[in-house]
Amino acid sequence: MLIKELRLAIVISRDVCRAALKERMMYGFLLLALLFILMANVPFVVNDPKVFGPERPEISALQIGFVSINVFTILIAIFVSLNTLQTFFSRERLGLLLSKPVKRVLILEGVILGLFEMVFLNWFLMTAGVWLVIFSQTREWGFYIWTGMSVTALMALLYVTLVVFFYCIIPNTMAGIMAVLLIIAGFGVPMARQAFSSTLPPGFVSSSLAFGLNCIPPINSLWGISMQQLRFFNLDISAFPIVSQALAVIFVLNIVSALRFRRFCQL
Repeated sequence: MLIKELRLAIVISRDVCRAALKERMMYGFLLLALLFILMANVPFVVNDPKVFGPERPEISALQIGFVSINVFTILIAIFVSLNTLQTFFSRERLGLLLSKPVKRVLILEGVILGLFEMVFLNWFLMTAGVWLVIFSQTREWGFYIWTGMSVTALMALLYVTLVVFFYCIIPNTMAGIMAVLLIIAGFGVPMARQAFSSTLPPGFVSSSLAFGLNCIPPINSLWGISMQQLRFFNLDISAFPIVSQALAVIFVLNIVSALRFRRFCQL
């Protein structure tokens, strides 16, 4: 019985992925991303320290690709996913989903998996574009590019989970706005943690604020891991606790989303 339900969840994920791939917005974002990635050739053509600094051209090219991939992964994961959710969770489609002999939590996980497949495909194409630019100019395989950009794939799963979480609470465009605000807050976590630790005395308030900050996705730290793998700076970041925290946030968001999805289905 469980195997049958899992198969149905995979079928749902395929349907969601196909629906997401039909979104014209996704192709617009992907086209813009690839155009920006093509600009990674500029450091090799110009090769002027006055323009790009003392770094090697491939480092400057990777920085352009890094920013392009991360920015457009956020845009695709949030806004394309939101459009797909609004279509897929319409009254007619939702009624059809609930008629299938599968648990609602597996329906939700199938939706998240399908959206992630769509974002992962875009991430793969964008990363392949950056890799091809570097390979064509240096004739080096540069496998570290894939390991460095793999952090963005994990972040894509986090973004999709955030959108689904907020959509189960606020089933409208506000879900995307809330996801964007939380991602922005993730960049300021280290500064906020340092400010609170230096200004507030130890106690319940400081402990509560520290716990709240730990619940915010560590976007800034995840970017740091990616930069470290891509050899941008001489960073020394321990990846395991940060990745573990991100996976824990994704797990908790999935649990809360599953609980909210039951109420969502009753609306």
